[in-house]
Amino acid sequence: MGKSTQIAGTWRLVTYETWNAEGEITEPLGTSPVGFAVFDDTGHAFIQLARRLGQDKSAEAIDAAAHSFVAYFGTLTINEEHTELTVAVDASNLPRYVGTRQVRPFKLTDDTLVLGVPGQYRATLHRVSA
Repeated sequence: MGKSTQIAGTWRLVTYETWNAEGEITEPLGTSPVGFAVFDDTGHAFIQLARRLGQDKSAEAIDAAAHSFVAYFGTLTINEEHTELTVAVDASNLPRYVGTRQVRPFKLTDDTLVLGVPGQYRATLHRVSA
């Protein structure tokens, strides 16, 4: 797996942002999202992200949290420049992901991993274990 061992470990989601048509940042998973990305040193990736269920335990809040859940896993590769990771998706709760290659530009600084394309989306994760 080579250089990808630099990102091997468990990463906790800190923020997930997207940009709307007007160029404004939105937080589709809320201000305090939950989730993890696990990249192992055998070349596998496991990603799970969701909106945090807060104090509001109403049926609507539970439904919103459940519908925000995104999960996929597959084989991980990293480009030679160490600027993009690709997950060849084996399975997902998003049917459109299954059998695709999800490419994620990234930047690794110490224990912070930022994935995304400026102006489109950005996920910031913090390493919780190597």
